[in-house]
Amino acid sequence: MLDLIEIKKSQIIFCKKFPIYYISKEREPVLYKPPEKGLDAATIEKNPHSHLFIRKEDEDAIIGILMSIMNAKLAKAISEKGFYAIKKFLCQIVEEALNRPLETTLKALPETIDILFDNVEKNPEFLKALTTINNNSPKVIEHSVNVLALTTQYCFFKKYSENDIKRFGLCALLHDIGTSHIDKKIIESDLKLSDNEFTQLKTHTTKGYKDIKSKSFFDDSVALTALEHHELLDGSGYPKGIKDISFEAQVIGLIDSYEPLTYSNKAFRKVLKPYEALQIIKNDVKKEKYNKKVFVDLCSCLIN
Repeated sequence: MLDLIEIKKSQIIFCKKFPIYYISKEREPVLYKPPEKGLDAATIEKNPHSHLFIRKEDEDAIIGILMSIMNAKLAKAISEKGFYAIKKFLCQIVEEALNRPLETTLKALPETIDILFDNVEKNPEFLKALTTINNNSPKVIEHSVNVLALTTQYCFFKKYSENDIKRFGLCALLHDIGTSHIDKKIIESDLKLSDNEFTQLKTHTTKGYKDIKSKSFFDDSVALTALEHHELLDGSGYPKGIKDISFEAQVIGLIDSYEPLTYSNKAFRKVLKPYEALQIIKNDVKKEKYNKKVFVDLCSCLIN
């Protein structure tokens, strides 16, 4: 019996060298396209089947092709200074990583960070531009890309080394990967969450940590940031309520708190101007919830 998984319509074009199946009325898998037969846009558009499937064993290879092509398109968009295209491809790359946390998608992300770093020095203004563009992507996707842009901007302001900037970039990009395990209604909600919903949401930290920790090709700080970015220095955060928090998690956690205040409207709160958002966070800095030096540097970075 074939082990099949459904494939998105947008990914069919990457299956030129792989067999594709549909399920008959008798609930049997039927070959729709043999591996030696190519596909073009017209053929895909005329497809009469609402659901198509690939073999589970081919998934990694197909996703690998997809991620490679998207990284290439990202590099092209950056070279052409197409801010909207850059945001679009970054969001697509992050969406694949968050929705399909396979080893293949995660392995492609260091290349994504390399592409960004190699071009930011030539075109530094695009980091600020990225966070002003609304790409209408799912909330957690847009948030992750904005946190990446803000974190990279902070790291360049601090004149961190190339390796450190790339490491912080991966920490930012993957800090919310655990949300892939959470009900999307909770993630996308504009309303205040119930106690039960918030309890579910909080598990994204430990789940993200496990997702990243299982991949040996990531620095330990990337997994630790996913685990600790909601911890606070006074011990009032989650999931463990610790005070000894990794520095990467302190930076990403602060930016993670700032970004939603300035970029996301809620039913109970309008989006704030940067100064207003920083004033709210400043109150928490005074309560020793956040690192004061990181906060001052972030303020300087944002107004520089």
